[in-house]
Amino acid sequence: MLSIDEACQNIIRRIIPVVATETVALAKARGRFAAAEIRAGVNNPGFDSSSMDGYAVRVADLARADFRLSLVGESKAGDAPAALTAGTCMRIFTGAPLPAGADTVVIQEDVKRDGDAVIFPRGTQLGANVRRRGEDFRRDDVLYAAGRRIDAYKLALFAAAGVAQVPVYARARVLVVATGDELVMPGETLRPGQIFESNRLATLAQLEDFGAEAIDGGTVGDDPRALRALLARSTEYDFVITSGGASVGDYDVVKQVFAEIGEIDFWKVRIKPGKPLAFGRIGERTHFFALPGNPVSSLVTYKLFVEPALAAWYHSAISAWQLPATAVNDFHRVPGRTEFLRAKLYTENGKLLAEVLKGQASHRLGPIRDTNGFIRMEADSAGFDAGAVVVVMPLFN
Repeated sequence: MLSIDEACQNIIRRIIPVVATETVALAKARGRFAAAEIRAGVNNPGFDSSSMDGYAVRVADLARADFRLSLVGESKAGDAPAALTAGTCMRIFTGAPLPAGADTVVIQEDVKRDGDAVIFPRGTQLGANVRRRGEDFRRDDVLYAAGRRIDAYKLALFAAAGVAQVPVYARARVLVVATGDELVMPGETLRPGQIFESNRLATLAQLEDFGAEAIDGGTVGDDPRALRALLARSTEYDFVITSGGASVGDYDVVKQVFAEIGEIDFWKVRIKPGKPLAFGRIGERTHFFALPGNPVSSLVTYKLFVEPALAAWYHSAISAWQLPATAVNDFHRVPGRTEFLRAKLYTENGKLLAEVLKGQASHRLGPIRDTNGFIRMEADSAGFDAGAVVVVMPLFN
C-alpha cells in the first residue's frame, strides 16, 4: 500500500495545470486563483494623515511659542486642508490629511484649550500619530503572487489598492457522480436495503468553496452500461469525481469503466478511513478520482487528495494545518495505517484541546455534528492517553 505522501506525489505529478485565464471584477474574485501578480494601483496611505483625533502642529513651533499655539482651521477626512502657518495649530481628525507644514499630531486628550489657543504638553515627539504616505504599500508593489487563492480579506486589500479587476485562472469544471444501486435522494421513499445519498452534496459544496464550477451528475447504479453512458462526454470536464465503486467487490464497476475510457491507477493507500482510491486521466484534459463510498471515507479522501490536486491544477499548492493539541480522552488501536480521527477542537485557558468523538467507523456520520478537526495518528502509533500531545488538523469553515 502507498503512504499518503506517496499517493499525493503520484497524483500531483500527473496533473496538467490550467492554461486558460480570464479577468473578473473584484467583487467576483472571491475563491478564485490569481493568474498573474496583482500590483497596487496607488500608494497606501495616499497622503500623510492623522491616526488620531487631535491637533496638527510643527514640533519646532512648540518650544518657540512656549507650547501654546493659536488654533486656525481644521482638517477632517475627505478634506484638502490649507497649509499650516507658522506659530499655529490645526484641529485634525482620524484619517484626515496632514496639512502641509505640519509634522506631528498631538492627541486631544493631552492638550488643554484656552479660548482660541491650545496648550500642548512638553516632550511632544516629532512624527507622533502620523500615518506616512505609502508606509503600508506603494504604487506598483506586488500585493499577491500568481497561483494564490483569493479570499474575502484579500478583496479588502485589493480594493484599498485601487484594483478593480483581477486576472484569474478559469474555473475547473468538475462532474460529480455517486454510484450504487442502494442510493436514493433525500425526500424519496426508502425501499428495503436502500440508503439516502450524502457524498455527492458534500463534494459539490466543497468544490464550489474551492473556486470550481461543480456539475451535479446525479447518481448511477452498479451498471457498467449506465456509467459508460454518463461518462460518454467526460472529456468536456477538467475533473470527474465519483464516490463508491472504487474497491474490489463484484459490483464495484467504477474502476472497470474508467479503465476502458482512460488511464487508471488503482491503489490502496495506507490511511483510515479511505483505503481504496482510484485516480487517472481521460484524454489530455480530464482527471478523475474514484473515492470510497463510505461517507466519512469520501470526506477524508476529498480533503487529502482532491483539494491538493485542484490546487496543483490552479498552479498553486496547499498544506493542511497541523498543530499540537492536548488529548482530552484516550484512544487506542492496533497500528497499521495513518488514521484521521474525527475530533472536537476547542481552547481552554489558552490551551488547544482535542476530544476524540465516539463512533469512528467510516459509515457513521453522527460525529460530524461536532467535528471541527481531525486528530492525525501515524501508521506506527498504537494510540494515546488523555493528556498526551497529539497532532490535529483544524477544518476551517
